[in-house]
Amino acid sequence: MIMRNAVKKLMPSHLLKLIRPIKYRIIRHDFLRAKHRLQSSIELTDDEKQLLHKVALQVHHSDSMYQPDGALHYLSVGLSASRCIHKAIGSLSNKYPIEEILDFPCGYGRVLRFLRAMFPASHITAAEIDSNALNFCRQTFSVTTLLSKTNLGELSHLQRFDLIWCGSLFTHIDESSAITLLRFFQDHLTERGLCVFTTHGQQSIEWIQSSKMTYGLTEDGQRKIVQEFQTAGYGYADYPNQSGYGISAVSHDRMVELAKATGGWAETLFIEHGWDNHQDVYAFAVQMPNQGVQATR
Repeated sequence: MIMRNAVKKLMPSHLLKLIRPIKYRIIRHDFLRAKHRLQSSIELTDDEKQLLHKVALQVHHSDSMYQPDGALHYLSVGLSASRCIHKAIGSLSNKYPIEEILDFPCGYGRVLRFLRAMFPASHITAAEIDSNALNFCRQTFSVTTLLSKTNLGELSHLQRFDLIWCGSLFTHIDESSAITLLRFFQDHLTERGLCVFTTHGQQSIEWIQSSKMTYGLTEDGQRKIVQEFQTAGYGYADYPNQSGYGISAVSHDRMVELAKATGGWAETLFIEHGWDNHQDVYAFAVQMPNQGVQATR
């Protein structure tokens, strides 16, 4: 009996050592295949194909953004982010070297790997509440890591950045938290800094109304976010059995109003559902844009 129990305790670890290398090989093959397919696409520019050539393909087994056989979508989302960032930089009146970058939140590096390939000589800080994700990103992408806070009001950092990327965080917080986050970003930009972030917008509201995508919300949550969006421009509902974390959607006018209230920067770019044909993309910069806001719908 003692021997049998000992074997049972050892089996999970033993199997894990056998299975994990196989899993990594399968994932690696999926990403190599996806990379080759994208680089063969006539829809990509030569610059984008060169960027893909430089992108690291290491993926952590805990990365929830990757699903089995989902490397094509994973890389496409990262590539879409790189396009948005490139357009945002192009919206500025003056070009300057981007030396300090913040990816907030970085996750396990879906966009971070593209930032590293786009700006190989820049110093990048990756922020996240998951310490395992930070360890992976630090080792894989040669970045500095910053352990974030669940309570955005407790965020504090001394450094300032030329570029801040925030993909899919506003999409999960209420309006009060969004204001706090906007202030944090504005306070941590250099005098030439640019912040690029994404939100759910009108398209997401239409998806909820048609049940095309309900984002894991209850029916009451769906009604709440739609009603608040339609009446106040910012809708939010908690995930089931959670408090302070859920799904939000904000109109362009309301987001601009919230961002301008922080002062010290101006909107330079708006792309309606520009990230992966899903989330709206905003860019706010300390310096003024070329000729007003560049808007793409």
